[in-house]
Amino acid sequence: LVVLTLAGAVALGLSLQPSPTGAGTHTILGLPPCGMLLATGKPCPTCGVTTSFVLAAHGRFGDALRNQPFGLVLFALVVAGLVAMLATLAAGRSWGPVLAPWTVTTFILALVIVGLVSWMYKWSTM
Repeated sequence: LVVLTLAGAVALGLSLQPSPTGAGTHTILGLPPCGMLLATGKPCPTCGVTTSFVLAAHGRFGDALRNQPFGLVLFALVVAGLVAMLATLAAGRSWGPVLAPWTVTTFILALVIVGLVSWMYKWSTM
């Protein structure tokens, strides 16, 4: 199920075309435009993440980084997770038991920090 979810995310990224404005690619999926961007003219914390993910899926890593760094980070994590899950299936062993609770907490905290720094970057460039 995890492999299918991660592979589906990559496949979806490949099937979409990134918005030339740097944000709004998610609207192709029927989601509403960003309310914060419409109301204030400034991006919300996730503005541009889908666009960057799609850019990365298309191999445009530099464009993805410049647009919204967190989207590139998420793409890398999805691909790494897909590879790790396929390796887990091939080996027949789970890596889950080797993860300590502090490792998961540290990982989530690092993601939050990277997300906030990426938002500050997007805020300054949009």
